[in-house]
Amino acid sequence: MRKNLLVVIGIAVVVVLTSWLLSGAISPKEVDKALTPFYQTLSYILNAYYERDNIDLNKIINSAIDGLVKGLGDDFSYYEGPEQVEEKQIEMEGQYGGLGIEVTYDSEYKAVKVIAPMYGTPAWRVGLKPGDRIVSIDDQPVSEMEYMEAVRKLRGQPGTKVRIKVLREGVKELLTFEIVREVIQIIPVKHAYIETAKGRVGYVMITRFGAKTSQEMAAALDEIFQKGVQGILLDLRNNPGGYLNSAIDVASYFIDKGVIVKTRNAYGVEEVYESKGNRYPNVPVVVLVNKGSASASEIVTGALKDHGLAKIVGQKTFGKGSVQTGFPLANGGTLYLTTARYMTPSGKDIHRTGIEPDVLVQEESEVPRETLVYDYTKKVVEVNLEDPFIAKGLETLLRLIK
Repeated sequence: MRKNLLVVIGIAVVVVLTSWLLSGAISPKEVDKALTPFYQTLSYILNAYYERDNIDLNKIINSAIDGLVKGLGDDFSYYEGPEQVEEKQIEMEGQYGGLGIEVTYDSEYKAVKVIAPMYGTPAWRVGLKPGDRIVSIDDQPVSEMEYMEAVRKLRGQPGTKVRIKVLREGVKELLTFEIVREVIQIIPVKHAYIETAKGRVGYVMITRFGAKTSQEMAAALDEIFQKGVQGILLDLRNNPGGYLNSAIDVASYFIDKGVIVKTRNAYGVEEVYESKGNRYPNVPVVVLVNKGSASASEIVTGALKDHGLAKIVGQKTFGKGSVQTGFPLANGGTLYLTTARYMTPSGKDIHRTGIEPDVLVQEESEVPRETLVYDYTKKVVEVNLEDPFIAKGLETLLRLIK
């Protein structure tokens, strides 16, 4: 039975890979040679391991797939087992139990790296920052876990606590945080109004580019323009990204026509995504970004900047310009593999370099966020004019309004 299983696995791998390898740099013979020790290891485990009757074959294969992907050294390629696929869908739809952070795997430190904490969530309130590396969860080293195992440990029932240790750039000692999990209900678009000497200004914050972001953005803009505004402050700080289509829709609300983003795959083939058309008035726009603005946020930022439709205020963005494609696997899991790079309309590849702001804002002063009350379930919010990013963004916007 187990020998037959090894044969089936081998045939499946060969069938899937052969067509790709014929046009690739690695020959089928090289792949077969490289896979030989893998099949040998699996055979020894199934036949010689002392507790072989208690072997969980699915767990072994899951670990093997996870190891294959980590071997790439690409922080943005990863594997999700069958039980994680459904969890991720729930998260992207808008509600889950956890801390409120977008993360990726850091292969250099074998840690979970924070892309961005979402405003108002438990992670934001305790002061987690973009770039923080979570190296321990409940006193267990992340280096000894599969990536998705670590992600699952961060999530959990609302009201329960999780203890994490964080490596932060510029800080010698590990930082320890004890965080109470909450139901993270994501409201992707929030808006407000600011009255100025040059008239009313609309403020829009996008917390992530999820399944409902484009329609909620349209609803917010409908209301904003109905009340009349002279300009828009678009806040993409700590927005970790999300769906490509959502980013294209949002960028289209500002760009009448033209390229929004380009992608180039491993074979050099480019795909161009253009604006779907803009039905809103053209008013001056300022985009607020920081180190936690990533992926889809950078698509929108880069498009508006390249078209000369907005000034960018804040800090250099995260620099995630890679495209991940989900490949469903026979076991119900999904392989998320980097298959292309994003490029701005002008052709700039921002992966690992980010987008430089037109107006730089230095790091804001530390605030004990656990003492702040921030209702992240609200759609209409109050704007903190003392926030250095908002203050500088508003100053820049007012200069653009004639």
